[in-house]
Amino acid sequence: MKIGDFEIEMPEPPLQDPHCIAILKPWINVGNVGKIVLRRLGKMYASEKIGQLGRPGKFYDFTRYRPSIRLRGDNRTVRVPNTRVNYARRSGANDLVFLELLEPHAFAEDFNDSVIELLKALKITRYIQLGGMYDSVSHSRQLPVTGSARGWTPSEGFGDVKIGRSRYQGPTSMTSQISERVWNDLNVETLSLMVHLPLYLKLDDDYAGSARILKILSELYGFSSALPEVEMGEKQYEQVGPAMNNNPQLKEMVERFERERESDGPPADDDGSRTNNEEEISGDRISLSPEIEQFLSDIAEGESEGNDTEPSGA
Repeated sequence: MKIGDFEIEMPEPPLQDPHCIAILKPWINVGNVGKIVLRRLGKMYASEKIGQLGRPGKFYDFTRYRPSIRLRGDNRTVRVPNTRVNYARRSGANDLVFLELLEPHAFAEDFNDSVIELLKALKITRYIQLGGMYDSVSHSRQLPVTGSARGWTPSEGFGDVKIGRSRYQGPTSMTSQISERVWNDLNVETLSLMVHLPLYLKLDDDYAGSARILKILSELYGFSSALPEVEMGEKQYEQVGPAMNNNPQLKEMVERFERERESDGPPADDDGSRTNNEEEISGDRISLSPEIEQFLSDIAEGESEGNDTEPSGA
């Protein structure tokens, strides 16, 4: 069945009051947080694929998002980057739709229209977008999560999430219109959850960030928060301690971030568009010493030299 630019096999019987959990790669998927969360939920609820974009080349530049070759025995296949849609049934509860959005390079308006058509056809009753961003936070403290909700009010103390209205102004993704249209055009409940990750780590797969989001979702959907990502994240971050002992600049920076958070509280609301150390706290930009700024610059240069043309997490 064609829905906008998607080719979809509609589930039979129809989904029961489904919630959509969406991620956007690579814009707000640092540390592969969103992808790891969807992978865990997919395994937990035995998700099945129902579709993807019919002709992804309309939206994607395949010299930027590279197709990949996969070998399975004697079979050789080419996996083409795409936006993919899965679903999972939950007995006696809201079913789930997992939407793995890949940010378009062209025809973004058509892309957004197609997503809205898809959500309408599946009769989505809540739209949740997950993501991760780099921020001036410490690995030794609980990772902050900020977000916003429309059409409903999460329970008090909900996952220690700071729910509020984003004050961010600046560059963003065209797909940011999707959540706005979900609320304004479809009158569907929305929720955004953004975990703030230590900017000095920049792990390819940040399991601590993923575990933080999964624990929050466990409150919404009633599954156990005793998940492999929790232990994996703890082991990842435990390795930072010894490195700090041999790196005075890193140690100074982490201690600075700890003091800032203890005195100023959680980070400001954000939609994930800032992914560096320019977070605002209480309206003021954090001022870092020239030595730490140079240290962060060296990290960024090293990361850039090690990357190819394909975005991380795509």
